[in-house]
Amino acid sequence: MSRIFLAPLLALALAALAAPARAELTAWDQAKVTKLGKQLDDAAKALYDTFYKQPKPTPAQQVPWYRLKEDVRLIKNDSGSFARALGKGAGRDETQPAYEDLMQNVRRAQDNAGKVFATKDLQDKAAAALAVLNQITPYYDAEAKPLEPVAH
Repeated sequence: MSRIFLAPLLALALAALAAPARAELTAWDQAKVTKLGKQLDDAAKALYDTFYKQPKPTPAQQVPWYRLKEDVRLIKNDSGSFARALGKGAGRDETQPAYEDLMQNVRRAQDNAGKVFATKDLQDKAAAALAVLNQITPYYDAEAKPLEPVAH
């Protein structure tokens, strides 16, 4: 092989070795993801019901509390839509946008949750929902880090 062809080939090989390994999505399992979607819907409903039993916020916490109230409502609604779509046989590509919208609401809720008082039962319901989301996430986002409960 001539040196003209060898140099670019060697550079290409070195670049491929230096590139970081990219994580792969978990192989799609419709039955398992559908079951997890139903579990998430149940957990989100329990979180919503528990949130509405919380004591009213102090004046200093009213704005983040009402924002969190809306976030929890959206999570409940998004989880239900997500679970219904999976239950009707929708696959990864069809449910990816719903998953992404749900996760935006979850992240915003986590930001707001750190600003308000939460009882132990509410923290437990949120942790249960996060545990299910952490099982669903590898089917949609191979590089996502597990969600952690909010520290209070």
